[in-house]
Amino acid sequence: MNRLTDRLQLIADQIEKGETMADIGTDHGFLPLYLWKKGISPAVIMCDISEPSLAKAISAAEEYGSVKELGFRAGDGLKVLEKGEVDDIVIAGMGGLLIRDILADDMVKTCSFGKYVFQPRNNSGQLRYWLVSRGFEITSNLLVREGKFVCEVITAIPPKSCENGDMALVEGLPDAAAACWDFPADMADSNPELAGEYALVKLGIEEKIRDGILKSCNVNEADLLTVEKRIEYFEKMAE
Repeated sequence: MNRLTDRLQLIADQIEKGETMADIGTDHGFLPLYLWKKGISPAVIMCDISEPSLAKAISAAEEYGSVKELGFRAGDGLKVLEKGEVDDIVIAGMGGLLIRDILADDMVKTCSFGKYVFQPRNNSGQLRYWLVSRGFEITSNLLVREGKFVCEVITAIPPKSCENGDMALVEGLPDAAAACWDFPADMADSNPELAGEYALVKLGIEEKIRDGILKSCNVNEADLLTVEKRIEYFEKMAE
């Protein structure tokens, strides 16, 4: 098996030896195949809403004579899994809002798994806020380079108190628009060099938003204050 990309390797590193896993949106299936071939995960399930995409994973598995020993499921999100069927769920390469919606679809099932590893392509702050406000514990926020992009990898433990889908929202959290959700302090510790670069990317985005607000005929003072606070935060993180 070819070496994983740095992004996939960082995700793989969050899976402990002996933990079973399912990869939602598996596409080529490289990550679960790696975990299985390396003896890290004794059982893996490759899932994708697209049957042609899942066929890529089946084809990759056939190269190693492994098709009969692995799980392949075509379907939407966690719907293809039974409650608590695996220890860990990986959802990588999707937007943060789509990940949120996949989790929110059936909270009883969502909370039946032991650990999640997310690699959101965007809207990571909104995803973090949703997770924490629903009682998830985010155990790590990591950064990794993939080509010209810097990617985030979030590991989270779901709450165990979800019954019949009813959950009390966590109170006293920073506002959902607070920059700390987009760039948690511990993320800077994981890779200081990448963190500085990534903070500058975030800063540039906010400065463009501010410029757009200031060019408006009717400046929304509340929106301007929010973006100025975010700029101040990212400036500090970029230092």
